[in-house]
Amino acid sequence: MLKDKSFMKPFLLGGLAALLLMLLTAAVDISPPSYGRYQISSWATTLGSKGSGFGAFVVDTATGETKLVYSRTFGSVGDGTVKKDQLKMPFGSIK
Repeated sequence: MLKDKSFMKPFLLGGLAALLLMLLTAAVDISPPSYGRYQISSWATTLGSKGSGFGAFVVDTATGETKLVYSRTFGSVGDGTVKKDQLKMPFGSIK
């Protein structure tokens, strides 16, 4: 056994510092983030070698209902067709 135990002092101080840090961080009340009721998300995809499309949908976080609010497809570059545009409508009016 070693008679000189001075090498243990840094390890004990480090352990105490880590324990103190864990105790102090656990004392903080971490509540879940508050999101709004409606959330919007977007999507994009390729539709083959000369086509693509993108759009957006809205999710009602209270009921889980999801509605497509915007959709646009492209054939060649600069040639696009809007299939659905209901971005400025209330959620209950979107079909």
